[in-house]
Amino acid sequence: MKKFFNILDKFTSNNETVAEKDVDSFDEMTLTTCVLLIEVSMSDDNYDEQEKEKIIGILKTKYNLDEKQINVLMEMASTKNKEMISLYDWTSQINSIFSYEEKKDLIKSLWDVAFADGRIDKYEDYTIRKIADLIYVRHEDFMKAKHR
Repeated sequence: MKKFFNILDKFTSNNETVAEKDVDSFDEMTLTTCVLLIEVSMSDDNYDEQEKEKIIGILKTKYNLDEKQINVLMEMASTKNKEMISLYDWTSQINSIFSYEEKKDLIKSLWDVAFADGRIDKYEDYTIRKIADLIYVRHEDFMKAKHR
């Protein structure tokens, strides 16, 4: 029986090492973006498959992640999202690492997720507006991103 637990322990530690390597490969920008994309998708209490697919597409194109990396990142970001007390922690990171153009691009991506199910819920709109305000995106750019 002891041998079984030793084998199980080795198997588990090897898997954790692989997962840790994947997590270590995500920079702050990638994780922060994913947390906020998930926040918008969950803000209307209706996180559907279309929104999930849109987030996956954004992560693939913007960050060149493969399916395994995306799964690990989304799981990690979902956990961080559930633990989130305030948007401020995440938006303050954005303010310290994103350029203004990257902030505008993030707002466009947030709108893409909100539009993924074919409609904008008032809570999605509110969440994106709040994020845009906290990361100092001008209202004009916020509106351009929404209506493009």
